[in-house]
Parts: sequence; structure tokens; C-alpha cells
Amino acid sequence: MFSIVKGIKKPSLLYPFYQKSEVKSMIGKYQKNGTTAYYFKAYHGIDPLTNKKIQTFRRGFKTEREARLAEAKCITEYEKKTFRAKNTTTTTFLQVYEIWKDHYKNTVKESTYVSQTSIADRHILPIFGDKAINKITMTMCQTQVNKWADEYKRFFGIISIANQIFDYAISMELIETNPMRKTLKPKRQKNNTDELEKFYNKEELKEFFKIVKGFDDAEMLTYFRLLAFTGMRKNEISALRWSDIDLKKGQITVNQTLAKGKDNKLIFQTPKTKKSARTITLDSKTIKVLKNWHKYSTKGLLFKNENGEPKSVVHVNNMLNRIWRKHPDFKRITPHGFRHTHCSLLFEAGATIKEVQERLGHENIQTTMDIYAHVTQKAKDEVADKFASYIGF
Repeated sequence: MFSIVKGIKKPSLLYPFYQKSEVKSMIGKYQKNGTTAYYFKAYHGIDPLTNKKIQTFRRGFKTEREARLAEAKCITEYEKKTFRAKNTTTTTFLQVYEIWKDHYKNTVKESTYVSQTSIADRHILPIFGDKAINKITMTMCQTQVNKWADEYKRFFGIISIANQIFDYAISMELIETNPMRKTLKPKRQKNNTDELEKFYNKEELKEFFKIVKGFDDAEMLTYFRLLAFTGMRKNEISALRWSDIDLKKGQITVNQTLAKGKDNKLIFQTPKTKKSARTITLDSKTIKVLKNWHKYSTKGLLFKNENGEPKSVVHVNNMLNRIWRKHPDFKRITPHGFRHTHCSLLFEAGATIKEVQERLGHENIQTTMDIYAHVTQKAKDEVADKFASYIGF
């Protein structure tokens, strides 16, 4: 019994050197302990290095059907192995990345796609782009991981994107394992002093608003009041419309965020996480500030340009820079630092962890817990000073 099994033609996009092949195979039978058993013998061709025949011989099958199934599996595995060996040497990391991008675009928000591919373009492609995907080793990846760790605080994000691309190459059967996942990840270096300086305490926040009022800028006052007294993210505030605010009930509904899309175009999209879509209660003074701002901005977006379009996502940073230029010695924090400030002061005011998580829209309660730990440690550090101040000697 003798048969010819033809190879299956693969898609040609990344496999320019794939050729049809012919594998000759034979199934036979023999006697074993008085019963009939079956075997198969497959001839795959000539090894170009040794000039010897490449053959597979297996026996011990109880039925002809078992032998045929094993024969088919053997041929398929050999074809796949040969295919990978022939073609991955010409498939570059860049080629895999371009196909991965098309798939990735349909799985995430536009802003995520833009930011993640931008990271890949700047930090990953210059290193691996022109290299054959199956020639990138764990050692090469480890060297780069160490370099990223030395140069960037958020290097784990770069590693994560690289991992996704290598994993996609595995699904394309271009490589068998992901060399990036075998690397040892350097420990994140945390500077506790820097962490503590990222938010204001009650006295510092009070002083900050004295400075803001000195600018006599209603927009500046409203924006920073919302940042500090609601805990909203800056892009959530930038996407706010008057229809999202109920001044009578004293509530804000967060259902959108402003983000950068393709070609830096500003787009509105759903909040960062499911828990980010939330309703926030307002204090009476914040309501008063909003009512005053309503005189200048009557409809549509709270903060917009003369065309009624949202202001740049860095608008709040520009306002902060105005403050720093006039008050260079005042403690500086980022826009996100006001969110941290709000969280910390909520804990100091006696709010529960669950209340704070819901108000800030933290998807992961660990984020809330980390800030809580910060606040409680600060309180512990101040106990001795409080005691000495009370005793007075």
C-alpha cells in the first residue's frame, strides 16, 4: 500500500519561501504474537546537510485506521516543523508587529491603541524591528529589559507590549516560546520621599487655593476646585458637560473621558474602567463655584475654546505652569496629585476604604489601600510630635 500526500499551501503574506512538498508514505501489516498489527513508513525527502534520507517509521498499531491517523499526524507535524524552519528566518519582528497591530486595534479603545503602539514605535521597534523573529533570544531580551529599567520608570509597560507581540508570533506558529517572558524583571525602584511629595496635606491645599484666588481667574478656580474636591481625573473633568451636573441635587455624573486619538485628535470615549462611570456628590462651596462659572460657560462643555470644542488635554498643566512661574518656591504636584490629595484627605476625614474606592472610581481596591497605607503611616509618624507638642517641654 503506497500513497502520496501533498503539502498544504500556506498564506503567502509572511511566508514567501514556502513551497509545496510531496511526502511519500506507506502503510503495511505484520504478525505480532499471532495477531495482525500495522505500521507506517513516511519518506520526507533528503537532508541537505547530510544528503541522507529523512524517514519516519512507527509500528504497533492494532488497526489500519489507527496507523493512518498516526501517519497523517506525523506528516502534518513534519510539514509544520519544516514550514517554520524555512520561513521564520525571513519573518521579522516588524512584520509580526504590523499584523498584530491590525488585530489589536479591534480589541481596545482608540486612545489605548494610539498610546500603546506609540510606545512600541519609540522603544521596541528600534531594537527588534529588523531582526528575524526566531533569532531574538532571551539574552537579547534581558539586555534590553535591563536598559529599559534603567531609563524609564514605567518600563513594565514596554515589556508588556513586547510580550503581546511575541505571544502573537507564537499563535502564528513562527516561534515556539516567548523569549521576553523568560527574562528576569528588575524590581521597581520607589522613592518614598517623592511619593509623599505627590499630594498636598490640608494646610498646603488651603494655601494653594489662596494662590489660585489671587489670579482672579474663574476658570482656573473651577477646574482646580473640581480636581481637589471631587477626586476626578483631569480628562474626566475636561469631558464634563453641563448636562452631567445637577446643581440642585449637588451631583456630577461621570460617563465620559477626553482622550487623544489618531493624529492627536481629541476624542470622547467611555471612562477608563467600569467603576470609573459613577456619580459624585458635591459640597456646597463647590456648587457655589460651579454656579459662578456657569455665568461664563452656559451650555455644552464646561471647559471649551471659542469654537465650543474641548481644550487640550494639557490645558490644566498650562494653568499649573502659570502658578509655578509666579510662585516658584511653592510645592509642585501634578494634576493627578490632586486626585491623590482628595483621596488622602477623605481618609483623614474618616471616610471608609469602600467609600473612597467608589467615589474615586478605583477598579482595583489595592490602589485605594496603597493610599490608605500612606495616610496611616503619616499619622503614625506624627504621633511623637503631637505628644511633645501637647506636653510642651
